[in-house]
Amino acid sequence: MNAFHLREALRSFRQHGGLATTAILSLTAALTLVGMILLLEHNAEVALRVIGDRREMVVYLKDEVTTAQREALISRLKSLYGTVTYLSKDDAWKEFAQQVGDPQLLEAVEQNPLPASLRVRLRPELLGAEPMAEAARQVTQFPEVEDVRYGAEWVRRLDDLSDSLRMGSLAVGLAVALAIVFVLYNTLRLTVLARRPQVEIMSRLGATDSFIARPFVIEAMLEAVVAALVALGVLFALSSVVAVQIGGITFLPWTWAIVFIGAAVALAWLAATLALSRVLRAVGP
Repeated sequence: MNAFHLREALRSFRQHGGLATTAILSLTAALTLVGMILLLEHNAEVALRVIGDRREMVVYLKDEVTTAQREALISRLKSLYGTVTYLSKDDAWKEFAQQVGDPQLLEAVEQNPLPASLRVRLRPELLGAEPMAEAARQVTQFPEVEDVRYGAEWVRRLDDLSDSLRMGSLAVGLAVALAIVFVLYNTLRLTVLARRPQVEIMSRLGATDSFIARPFVIEAMLEAVVAALVALGVLFALSSVVAVQIGGITFLPWTWAIVFIGAAVALAWLAATLALSRVLRAVGP
């Protein structure tokens, strides 16, 4: 890109402001829709990550386990699976008593039936349903262990929800991407047809199709940048309003915003390339 092509793109942008404005408004609407899906997915991922961080595997110990055996097991679990917290029989009973909250009901229990346990905060790579199931199966084989619980069905549903969000976002993103290409394709076609005399003169003077097309491509990319920035502004205002009503809502990370703009520009380049490869042949001498 040189100064000539940039000047031509800006001049075309000014001369055909109606087409450019229509294209920007259409792109802004489409990109805002994509941005809303991304915003929803981002906040859902944050929420799922917080919930996922609370996933833990509870290892119930046999009553006859000695202190030395327990410490050895804790060391082994730490080295293989993650952070371990010990909960004695007395601590387990106190926790249970707080949850029940009825002293008379507790007095009917003559002896503490709850076992000591180890709560294992698993490493990130073990938080999925299948890795957790495999880790639980392995820990169950340890001789000091009576039972292992980790909420298998809950973890599986959480993973299914996360996968569904990703697939839904991908489907909507592809549909909107096609809409963006369609909008820019038709806008550029009309822009080239509006400048047909100029294009024909340049072609007769020996200008190549790529030389003629470059200002139009730059114009389409500029329109995409403006539309993406406006869409991000709308999304930021929307997330700020919602955050006041619902705590915990955050805007897109800056890396996502950059990728968002870059994807819009890439789609603009693709649409321009497809449109101009056909239209310039039609208007040429």
